[in-house]
Amino acid sequence: MADYIALRKGRNALSTVIHIFLNIALAVISTMLTVISGSWVFGVLLVLLSKWRIVAVRPRYWWTNLKANLVDLTVGISFALLVYNAGKELNIWHILLTAAYAIWLVVIKPRSETIMTEIQAMFAVFFGTFATTLICSQFDPVVGSALCFIIGYGASRHVLIQSDDRDFNLVTFVCGIMMSEMSWIFYHWSIVYKFGTDATLVIPQLPIAVGILFFLFARGYKSALLHDGKIRADDIVVPALFSVSILFVMIFFFSVASFNV
Repeated sequence: MADYIALRKGRNALSTVIHIFLNIALAVISTMLTVISGSWVFGVLLVLLSKWRIVAVRPRYWWTNLKANLVDLTVGISFALLVYNAGKELNIWHILLTAAYAIWLVVIKPRSETIMTEIQAMFAVFFGTFATTLICSQFDPVVGSALCFIIGYGASRHVLIQSDDRDFNLVTFVCGIMMSEMSWIFYHWSIVYKFGTDATLVIPQLPIAVGILFFLFARGYKSALLHDGKIRADDIVVPALFSVSILFVMIFFFSVASFNV
């Protein structure tokens, strides 16, 4: 019996090592394919292929699986698009984005605690709107707004499905609409921050703003669930002041069109 337990532990440890290696390989290869090819297509295709389990069941379960994996798909595709947008020559942004994607795959994504699901949703909101803003800047704002709706819907669903409340469809829809509207507004007020004079990747205001507001939404909704639908001031005042302060400073003091960091 002891030998059997030791064998099982050894197999589990080996499986964990292989799983970590494959995830890191996914992050590195998706970046290298994008840089070498000069196209976002191969990186995005690799991310989609890594989610083959979504369709490895009967078709009636595809929609359910897609919604369950929407946050992971958003993060993976966003990193591929951001790597593409960072330039065709390998640079520090490519390395940082690859490292961040590896951390997502190995450390953040596998966790299921409440705080980790919120962090996962925040990742999807920030990096999803980050990539959407940069890639869709030359398109009609309807395109970016539609993609932001999907991001907001998926992120809010990811948080709310962990709660005891099962009637959250309206809330996820409203969250998606609000993020879509913010995308529309920020499209017509496009402020970006770049680091250095020759920066190959800039950070728009939209992902910062929606990330802050989504954090506030998660705090408020959790407070309402814990207190029979009522949001307690003790739970929301500090996060609200923190969020409003950052938005105020960003909008009124760091919104010059030519602003550089």
